[in-house]
Amino acid sequence: MGGRRFREAVPVILLTGYLGAGKTSLLNHLLRHPDARIGVVVNDFGELNIDAGLVVGQVDEPFSISGGCVCCLTDDSSLEDALVAMTDPELRLDAIIVEASGFAEPLTLARMVTRMGRHRFHLGGVIDVVDAAMHFRTVDTSHLPPLRYAATTLVLVNKLDQLPVADREAAVEAIRARVHQRNPRVIVIGTCHARLDPALIFDPGEGERELRDRRRGGSGAGEEAIQPELPIRELLRQAYAEAAVEQTGEDEEPVPHRHAQSVTVTGTGPADPDAVMDFVEDLPPGVYRVKGTVRTRERGRWLTFGVQAVGPNVYVADGRRREGAADSGSVLVVIGEDFDEAAVRRRLHGALAPDEDDGNSLGTGVERLRHHVRLHS
Repeated sequence: MGGRRFREAVPVILLTGYLGAGKTSLLNHLLRHPDARIGVVVNDFGELNIDAGLVVGQVDEPFSISGGCVCCLTDDSSLEDALVAMTDPELRLDAIIVEASGFAEPLTLARMVTRMGRHRFHLGGVIDVVDAAMHFRTVDTSHLPPLRYAATTLVLVNKLDQLPVADREAAVEAIRARVHQRNPRVIVIGTCHARLDPALIFDPGEGERELRDRRRGGSGAGEEAIQPELPIRELLRQAYAEAAVEQTGEDEEPVPHRHAQSVTVTGTGPADPDAVMDFVEDLPPGVYRVKGTVRTRERGRWLTFGVQAVGPNVYVADGRRREGAADSGSVLVVIGEDFDEAAVRRRLHGALAPDEDDGNSLGTGVERLRHHVRLHS
């Protein structure tokens, strides 16, 4: 759908989890995607065999955040500075991943990123990595489920390979039940070695495809200036790969076992903004994120909005700031795990191609879209 054309803000994905749950394995898995352009903010390079001095201050590479857990800093400007630097349009990053310390509070961190965004970046999800064997001895130890799941959008029940095959499904269900006591919207997925399809959480390769497209139309001498390379990316991938081998005793496969489910729905007429917002503000079971463009009409005037939703987090950008979108119609891509595709298609077809169109009545829900635009302004 040419997602980059409709997205001004870079998604920031928060990677949280207790010490040893598998955050490094997941980050390694994402970094090793052959085309993904990912910015990384880590709390400490100490566990990786990388000299932090090599990468600090290079905006197309990881930033090192000193002073302990990022959500506990007395001055969080260092995190904001790192995120703002990575949103440089010339970098064309697909996503920025913040790997928090094992003691980070997802709710605090999510609020920080949301407050900082202002259309430069937006919260692209909070992933909590859980140790299937140790969760109820390290994290979930009270009679109430942890508060962290109030902000979490995706839980990976990791290290299932360390449990007998017959016990794995029950382990995932036990954690899912506790998570859903706090937040029934959270998607809970069981994994081994944190192998997750990157397409579930961001759009890998968008930046690389744009780089190739721009270079094909470049003038030769100026092509390198069009898009900076990521010279230390391979170093990072190798370091994370070595860390993963040390933890798991084996190299990770480049292709994940699980594949994200995806549905695309389009519409050529004015969309019903109320129906669109009803969908994205309360995603159906199994739907993790939605992305796309909504074109509607208010008092005879065409309006186009970029829409992103991850769990309960909705981000809307004013389409009038975009070029080339005015005549493209509406398109929404729905991504998740084990959701009812037929039901999703029916709802979105009714939202993007409503039966009635008098040119004015469909504008009544536009204010809901504008509300989310103002939230990030």
